[in-house]
Amino acid sequence: MQLSLAGWSLCRQFIQDRRPLTLLDFPKVARRRFGIAAVELNNVFFADTSAKYLRELNRRAKGEGVTLLNIAVDEAYDMCSRGWLGRRAVNAYAWWISVAAELGCSAIRANSGGGQIKKFSSGDLRACAENFAALAARAKPYRVRIVMENHWGLSSCPERMLKVRRLAGGCFDFLPDFGNWPEGTDKYAALSKIMPFAKAVHAKIKDIAADGSHPAFDLGRCVQVAKASGYDGWLGIEYEGKGDADTGIRRAVRELKKYL
Repeated sequence: MQLSLAGWSLCRQFIQDRRPLTLLDFPKVARRRFGIAAVELNNVFFADTSAKYLRELNRRAKGEGVTLLNIAVDEAYDMCSRGWLGRRAVNAYAWWISVAAELGCSAIRANSGGGQIKKFSSGDLRACAENFAALAARAKPYRVRIVMENHWGLSSCPERMLKVRRLAGGCFDFLPDFGNWPEGTDKYAALSKIMPFAKAVHAKIKDIAADGSHPAFDLGRCVQVAKASGYDGWLGIEYEGKGDADTGIRRAVRELKKYL
């Protein structure tokens, strides 16, 4: 495994009022500030999606020797919806497929949705599977893979994620996140269930103490779960601590390298 950097790690810098970080500068920041040579983009940080803008982002990434891995897409529409609402959700995510292809990204992350559903029925799971299958079909000609992250809603339960994938015929993959599990969930057992179908991984990082400890959960154990599954892809640092992001990312690099 090699380390990459998820753009969300620097979300506060992207949205700050004074001299915000731009997506065009993100590859340079990843390489020069943190020594990381691969990044995950977030659709909410794109200032533009014109051909000119995408060419410039590609040019800058290549100039820094940085690989653009995937785009984490956040949309307001629910992939658990049925009928025209489901089609609307698929269309909203599908719009980013050509953007990913133009940038040479191998995947886009789509959320499962279902955040407003308290008890999931078989119909909800089937609707989600049908929508993901439709989205995957749209992505196939571009050679872009669809990935579902354990990102709340339906995907807060590994068994539901696996059921939806089976119903969809295995046409999409997972983006396991070390930390995105509800309280009371055995993080390591849940992670082990979805890791065999991982296309990418988020190494969720809360605040790391100066001594290297990570009180939120055992990072080393999560890496071992990933290794045990046979995963050998990118391990994307996604810092979500309350402290300084630069410090948090540097500590994450230092500690994760020990396990790799």
